Amino acid sequence: MRPYEYAYNVAAVMDLKAGKHLVAPAINNISCTHNRFAGHFFHQIGPFDVLQALFIVLLTFLVISANLMVILVINSRRYAAYIHPQPRYLLTSLALNDLAIGLLIIPFSALPALLHCWPYGEIFCQIQVTDADKAPLLSF
Repeated sequence: MRPYEYAYNVAAVMDLKAGKHLVAPAINNISCTHNRFAGHFFHQIGPFDVLQALFIVLLTFLVISANLMVILVINSRRYAAYIHPQPRYLLTSLALNDLAIGLLIIPFSALPALLHCWPYGEIFCQIQVTDADKAPLLSF
């Protein structure tokens, strides 16, 4: 294979000017396997940590219940006659997005807030960061 043929094949993953690969670095997320978490670490959990985790759980239930209520009320036969279809679709879409945030992002924040480490692993960390960054933008 000639050098210019190789350059055309890997142009998506290689910066030709600098000659460097443009891929994500491998990060070993082992924060909960640290020595300080060996054995029982429940004695390190303070009352503020418990309150913070309970607040996250309460917030999760409030977000889920409020958005389910909005979806059900807006799309019920009783109130659907008073709202034009386009605003109803928009409000339903916004409520579904907020419901997805309440189901897929907020609940997974309680355990790291309680333990002060990330117990879910590297792949879930990447997914969580991507979802947490992109999901609120879908409302716009």
